[in-house]
Amino acid sequence: MPNRHLDRVLAPGYLDGLNDWPIETIRERRAECQRLEDAASYLRRLVQTRIDILGAELRFRSASVERASIVDQLKDVLTDPRETHSTNGRFVTTELGEDQESWALRRVLEASSGHDIEESADLSDDALNTMTEGLVLLERSVSLERRTLHDVFDRLQAELIERYKSGRASVDGLLR
Repeated sequence: MPNRHLDRVLAPGYLDGLNDWPIETIRERRAECQRLEDAASYLRRLVQTRIDILGAELRFRSASVERASIVDQLKDVLTDPRETHSTNGRFVTTELGEDQESWALRRVLEASSGHDIEESADLSDDALNTMTEGLVLLERSVSLERRTLHDVFDRLQAELIERYKSGRASVDGLLR
């Protein structure tokens, strides 16, 4: 679901005629942007976490030290200040639907060359590096999608604000 909606929202003509749209249409499209941004934000966090875990796996291997499993070390890996991918992020404002979650997991799996993160200990260094590279590319792509979604959302929000300021819309309409 998100890919189809995302493509539509990010298409160049999505905001054509914005000034003439009914206020309900603007609100609906703003809500759609918010749902898509929440899904993209979730995807980005999944990707960043996996990049951090794979980086830790590679560091453990290169250090040639005895170590606990990645799962046992997960808290340390994800709070390591050396990692550049983990972020606090923002709170997701809507609950993700099953379709959004499966969309995100599918994109992660595709970027990971079909490997799941649980397989990392069994993969070669080359496979881990390939997996990491695919995830880094996905993270960049998702970040760009999110920035574009923010731009669309901001234009919709600015139109709503302008309508309230100019009197073309009233707060009374919100109370009905």
